[in-house]
Amino acid sequence: MGNSFSRRDFMKTTGVDAASSDIACALPVNMRNLKVDYAVAANADEEQEFICGCSWSCSFCQYAVTVRNGNISNFRPLKGYDQRMCLRGRSRIQRTYSEERVRYPMKRVEGTPRGGGRWERITWDEAADLIVTQWKATAEKYGTLANGYYQCSGSQGVLHGNSGMVKRFFNALQVTYWDYSFDIANFLGLLRSGVFWFDQNEPKDFVNSDAIILWSANPVNSNIQNWQFIANAQEAGVKLVAIDALFSPSAAKADRWIPMYPGTDGAYLLGLCRKFINENLYDADFVMNHTCAPFLVKKSDGKYVRGSEFGIGLHPGPIFWGTELPTEIDPIMVWDDAVGKPVPFDEAIDPVKESIPDAQYTTAWELFRDHVQEWTFDKVQETSNIAEDDFNYLADLLLPKNKIAHYINFGMGAYEGGLRSAYTLGSLLSLTGNFGEPGRSTGGFDFMYGNFFNHVCSVPSNGSSMSTVSVLAGCDAMTTGKLNGEDYPIKNLWVTHGNLLSGNVNANRLKTEWLDPMEQIIVTDCFWSETARYADIVLPACDTYEYEDVVPLSHERNVRISEKAIDPLWEAKPDADICRFFAAKFGIADVVNDISDEQWFEATFSTEAARKHGITMEALRKEKKMRYVDGEPYIGNTNLDNFATETGRLMFYNDVVYPRTASNYELDPEREKLPSYFENVESGKNSVLKDRFPFVISSWRNPIRVHSTMFMKTWARDVSPEPTVFINPKDAEEYGIEHEAYVKLYNDRGHFVAKAIHHADMQPGCLCYPKGYQASETKSGGLSQITTDYTDGYAMNCSFFDNRVAICLWDVKE
Repeated sequence: MGNSFSRRDFMKTTGVDAASSDIACALPVNMRNLKVDYAVAANADEEQEFICGCSWSCSFCQYAVTVRNGNISNFRPLKGYDQRMCLRGRSRIQRTYSEERVRYPMKRVEGTPRGGGRWERITWDEAADLIVTQWKATAEKYGTLANGYYQCSGSQGVLHGNSGMVKRFFNALQVTYWDYSFDIANFLGLLRSGVFWFDQNEPKDFVNSDAIILWSANPVNSNIQNWQFIANAQEAGVKLVAIDALFSPSAAKADRWIPMYPGTDGAYLLGLCRKFINENLYDADFVMNHTCAPFLVKKSDGKYVRGSEFGIGLHPGPIFWGTELPTEIDPIMVWDDAVGKPVPFDEAIDPVKESIPDAQYTTAWELFRDHVQEWTFDKVQETSNIAEDDFNYLADLLLPKNKIAHYINFGMGAYEGGLRSAYTLGSLLSLTGNFGEPGRSTGGFDFMYGNFFNHVCSVPSNGSSMSTVSVLAGCDAMTTGKLNGEDYPIKNLWVTHGNLLSGNVNANRLKTEWLDPMEQIIVTDCFWSETARYADIVLPACDTYEYEDVVPLSHERNVRISEKAIDPLWEAKPDADICRFFAAKFGIADVVNDISDEQWFEATFSTEAARKHGITMEALRKEKKMRYVDGEPYIGNTNLDNFATETGRLMFYNDVVYPRTASNYELDPEREKLPSYFENVESGKNSVLKDRFPFVISSWRNPIRVHSTMFMKTWARDVSPEPTVFINPKDAEEYGIEHEAYVKLYNDRGHFVAKAIHHADMQPGCLCYPKGYQASETKSGGLSQITTDYTDGYAMNCSFFDNRVAICLWDVKE
């Protein structure tokens, strides 16, 4: 097992005398909360109960927390509450009091290497002096963008989470925001077509569907609290279909599993589009009135024909979901047979979608129709390996008459071509019109901000902001000193709300090319994560139960409070307080600290939906959970007017496409206009790496942790204490790998050692591991070492599944 930072190690490396230090009191606090003290338990006056909740990227459950003598003693599910605590939620009691807690501000011992494990305790003021001096000097010499900030989804509360006060603070500093860049491709691809990820029906509506399709989604592991709604639907006769390269735990429970070659979703989706068009299986009325089908396109340049070209002024556009404000658009024109000329799409009486009389124009429909013709079933099968009966079964299932719940999440997007696959899925859905009714839904079950919450407070009073760059562009920008052809020095990094080295990709390159040249690395965290161990300065943040916050992310369309149950432990501070402390030290308190916690919550609830449903912080403190939509279950987009495009229509042709963030990647805008498939660079059948690295490797969400959250000793970690990798028994026999033998998986980027588990339904040539283990939990190497940081230049999204490795038995002597 790799090195872990134990209390004994802490005492040795810091040189602190345990007999004279407050640190000596830390362990008894931990142990006291794990003992059974019947005398205290019998005294009801000693107990208090609070309603708290998980705020990490999962299902955001609420539960009752019992506090005895100022310490958490028990967690219990709430009576009558749909979502009940899972093991990882229950294990947070141990996590809070773990020896892996960061207890005091710490500084790496001068002269020792990063990651060497030698620390000395400092005060908050000393930490501030080191940080402020360095960052101000850097900003003066190189500009503020040379200072950088990275965050992830470690906590998603309104005030103390990753969208809270921390954003206001770093916006005021005008630094580079190194966007974490994962789990975004599916959202972006669907959004490109206009399918709004946030506006799906809530899970209770599954029972009203004819079928639920899991598009490379594995809710048994990743959204365990949603599984009950799927199971209820199955019991009511709803078909469950899992489309997945891997026989996941969710696929095992499905009525039908449809396998294909990894990462080829776009190919069979294009084939389905062709079939629907050529056999007139699509919903013609929906296509004409709710998609871009009749929109005129100039043959000369591929651009949409706009009203301004005919002297027509701006037209009202749809309400923008992000601001709830109306928009104005330069209307796209359509050919109206009633008048025999182009007119704005929203004024046409008799629009047509093909055979335009004017030879200078074509339509989006004609471009889309002709574009998919190459995707015959023979080509689809050659590319994706999908069986013909599975392909036809999907086509019959997706007919407009059937009510389908499309369960998306992130799996399909975890390849280099993930954005394009999701764009193609959105284009297929534009043919079926599967929206706006009970049982009909499309979207993901994470990041449920929707258009309910205000985040205006994340902008400081002076209106300044960060500049967003994908972390995937970091190594290249550091090495070349340039970004998009401009000088871009990178000097310092501050990490909060995430474990960069365990949660991102190509960790070895990230260390050597990006982190090692940094002049100063700061990590704010509750725990000694792999990233914290690699920092220069580590600051202790509070865990969830040490502050009050609002958790806005909910599949059930409600907002929830998480009450403060205990006082901050050791010298930890809530994230908002850390930001206010440093804002004063940086001299920007006037634009950062001029808002109180109460004002922050008040602004969060200053939306129409909150006012309509009486949601205030005062009310939430009383009710604990409040619903912010009418009707139950919620049905999204009932008026078919919430498609997230400028026209309010679904788009399978986009004449202009922009990359998500800046990078040095070369871009090809032509191939992005229409849904398309290009073989993934690494996992593809014809990859140049396939002979050296024969196995395509991907991951499942780990059922006992969220990302790397449970790397410390907890009940959840006890269930699965070390990394495993699933392998087909025939592959295992070929390589001489016995069940539960330790194997080394490696490529040119790095390696990791895991226990091999024979899995009869794993496709030959494919491997899979439960994600979330950091390097300190492996016998050698780390999971994040073997993943590629190559990405699509438009999505700038981590390709967690687009990887190849070789495998061999592990030699302990290595």
